[in-house]
Order: sequence, then C-alpha cells, then structure tokens
Amino acid sequence: MVALSQLISHRFRGFAEHENTLQGLLRTLDFGVVQVEFDIRVSRCGTPLIYHDEATTDALGKTHLICDVMARDRDRLGGKFGYMPSADALFAAAAHHPNKAKLLVDMKDAGFEDMLIALARTHDILDRIVWVSWLPETLYAIRDELPDAELTLSHWCQNPNAAIRSVHIVNDAINGEIQRPKRRYVHGERSGWFVDGALSGEIRALVDNVCVPADMVSRELVDDYQRDNIGVSAFSYITREGLEVAGKRLGLNDYFIDAKAVFDSYK
Repeated sequence: MVALSQLISHRFRGFAEHENTLQGLLRTLDFGVVQVEFDIRVSRCGTPLIYHDEATTDALGKTHLICDVMARDRDRLGGKFGYMPSADALFAAAAHHPNKAKLLVDMKDAGFEDMLIALARTHDILDRIVWVSWLPETLYAIRDELPDAELTLSHWCQNPNAAIRSVHIVNDAINGEIQRPKRRYVHGERSGWFVDGALSGEIRALVDNVCVPADMVSRELVDDYQRDNIGVSAFSYITREGLEVAGKRLGLNDYFIDAKAVFDSYK
C-alpha cells in the first residue's frame, strides 16, 4: 500500500476552490498532509507570486503575462489575479502553521534564486524546502548557493506530443545530458526538457530527485534512477485505485495527487 507520507498535494488541488491559494495551503496543512507543492512566478517588479501558468486573466477576461504585471496591481486587475498570493505571504502561513510539512517549491522563472532563498531564511523554513523546477538554470543556481539543498528536476521522459509542444518550449537533451545553460534568466516562458529516458552526466549528479509525467513513467526508468539513490515522483493521480496500481507497478518514491478524495480515503 502507498503510504500517506508518500503523497504530495499538487498545488493544494481539491482543498479549495482555486489551486495555489493561501486558503488551499491552510486547508491542506490542517488536513495533515506532510508534503505540499506550489508554483512560483515572478512579477514585473520582481515579486515572487504563487501561480503556475505564465499568464492569466483579469476580471474582464483579458490575459496578462505575470512578468508584465506589477504585484501591487493584482487587486485592481481582479479575476485570477485577485486570489494570487505572494510567496512572502504563503511562506509566512507555512511557517506559522503547526504542521511543519515538506514544501516543494516549483520555480517557473530562473534568475531569482537569491531572493527566494533569502525569503525562506526570513521565515525560517529553508530546511523544509525541496527546490523543484523544469529549468536546470534555477537548480544549478540553487546548488551554487546551497550545496546541501534538495533538488528535483521535472522532465518529460518520452517525446512530448503536439498538444504539449503547442504550449511549451521543449528543449531536447542529447544522450540524457543537459549542460549548465549559458543563460541566467528565464522570465515569463513555459518550457522544459525532453530526456529520452533517464538523465546522465552533470545534471544527473546534480539532482536528488526527478519528477515525470505519470503517463510516461516506466518501471525501467524508476529502477535506473533509484539505483543511484535518485528519488522518482510522478504527476498526477486522482483516484486511490489508480494510486495503488501505480504503487505496485512502479514503486515510486512519491506521488503527486490532484484530488482531495485520495487523501480522504486514508482517513
């Protein structure tokens, strides 16, 4: 049986009306979930905000890139901006809650690592954070700053289909290798890496964990990583039955969960 401690609440989905909100975080922690994941995008003014996509809509339905919006304008814009918390507010809420859950911080922009590390230190939660990203740029930067940090790279382990490629910039690894990128900043794009199988070379030595799509992962891939003590998680699962099937077939270290009903089934 997959243990409750192996479950990761993915953006607090199912615990509140909207994902990646303060209400969702608090309800997830109140429930007793011990691993929570959320996303960070950076505004035009350099404020880290909790949101997944690179753009979203205001109260009038107009789409704005988060990297083009000043954080102070969120309430004025309304719509989905109206319930988008700052990382400062979310870190504070996590710090003051009695449930000291592990925090998986998925960084969608690169070049802002020093600021996020400083913010985590301010709230005394640095030792609870797993730094997650689809961007090797940000993981290399975190390792330079924090040699003992726990790092997770998300990647596609099979060739992404046309639907994925239509909304993502897909970079192709060569023989599993992703060299340290020359660019330092990534701001306002949706991108990631296709690795045909498992990572190799410097990037494999860099990471502690990988996260891959549930519809792409195989037992062979899991075994390959786990032989080198690299943890493997997959996203996402929405039923207890599907979770247990994956547990028996794949033997993952952790499982991203998109439905509160899965957590309820453990009560």
